[in-house]
Amino acid sequence: KNLSKNTIRKFVVCASSIYSELRSYIFYAPITAAAWHRIGYEVIVVFVGDFTTNNNDRSLLKQLNITRTLLKRLGVYVIDFQCHRSYSIKISQLVRMFVGFISNDIVKDIDYIITTDIDLIPLNKNNYIIKNGTHGFIYNAFCCEIFKRREKVYRIYPMSHICLSKQLWRNLVLESTQRKELLHSNLSSLNTILLSNKAPFSFDTISLYTRHEFGQIYDTNMKKGDPAWFMDQIYSSMLLHDYCEKHSNIIIDKFHGPSARLDSGFSPQAWKLEQLKRYDDAHLIHDEIFSSYQYSMFKNLLFYIFNSSLVNDFDLYYKEFLLTLRNKTKVH
Repeated sequence: KNLSKNTIRKFVVCASSIYSELRSYIFYAPITAAAWHRIGYEVIVVFVGDFTTNNNDRSLLKQLNITRTLLKRLGVYVIDFQCHRSYSIKISQLVRMFVGFISNDIVKDIDYIITTDIDLIPLNKNNYIIKNGTHGFIYNAFCCEIFKRREKVYRIYPMSHICLSKQLWRNLVLESTQRKELLHSNLSSLNTILLSNKAPFSFDTISLYTRHEFGQIYDTNMKKGDPAWFMDQIYSSMLLHDYCEKHSNIIIDKFHGPSARLDSGFSPQAWKLEQLKRYDDAHLIHDEIFSSYQYSMFKNLLFYIFNSSLVNDFDLYYKEFLLTLRNKTKVH
């Protein structure tokens, strides 16, 4: 407990459904990973989907293989998270709040885990420091609205970014009202395991807790902006608030977000090399990146944060990935 925050290991977790219509989510994984490595974080990338069936989408398999190869070369931990295709996008969001159950083979309880989005690049490393005397931080903590649920008032915290120790992430779940209610319900032996402190980092664990809180919303076909879309933010915000309410000794540093974010909608001028030092982070464009014009602008960002050797690696990766899109079939 008295370890200096400078000596502990820090991990970042980002996730993507392998079926996302936006192929840029898969493409960006190694680049986002390298950006976090640059500021002192080890990286875990979670690919969510059905890895048991014969997948006939050859372009998807090629993309995953190309991306995995580079991720492994960069020293990134890759987790294939098994779930049915129809749940893959919502699970890719929810999986981040259950990181306390990731295997000890990767992350120890005293290590810290920060959540992020795969299309968000950290630039200013000073924004991601865990201060001594705190138990973590919430980046951009005041960005979102207040909401009411279970007769309590909460503030929504963004998943980019919440940084806590692995043990604290797990305790949020284990000491939750939701778990208490589940323990008092009629349990099967499987549920007993899923509710234990050694629950697997799995679809069944996430489903049990999330279905209990959100009911049929959890099982609906999720669309961007609908109630299911915000389950991860709402749930994690509730768990954090409830836990801190019970444990007044827990100090979570909450601060405002980036003073300057390089946004995907900005003009080409904003992406010029000499402008980039102004920004704290960068929100990346999506599949527009696969046009040569957009990529040429994006390369300014690559040159700004990486050495030329790594930029060359990403260049080759981009060209290889691009070839898999020529026969792209639409995925949902």
